[in-house]
Amino acid sequence: MIGAFWKCRGRNKEGRLQCFADFVKDNSLDFVGLQETKKQSFNASFPTYIHKDFSWHVLLAKGTAGFILLGFNSRNLELLACMNGEFCALVMVKNCYDKFVSRLIVVYGSPYEDGKLSFIQ
Repeated sequence: MIGAFWKCRGRNKEGRLQCFADFVKDNSLDFVGLQETKKQSFNASFPTYIHKDFSWHVLLAKGTAGFILLGFNSRNLELLACMNGEFCALVMVKNCYDKFVSRLIVVYGSPYEDGKLSFIQ
């Protein structure tokens, strides 16, 4: 199982979407987690543009200003469950070939100062 997590700030810049689609294809990714999408919904052509076999799920990471978009190659992985957490989204997937179950967590830190940890030295 091969995947990537990407902080996609600036996703709407010219050429960025094509770059991402090429990255998914060139690396034969089974899953992707996109952070800081700043969207709750996406154009219907978006999933097909990235990869025709991907299914997509928009999850809110509680307490953040953005959304997490998770995509899975539905030919290789079956989504079993998903859960929103504080500053993260957790999914459980099953490999369609060997039936191995994995948990994936996409972490998204607080964009607000009061939600960040401070370390005392």
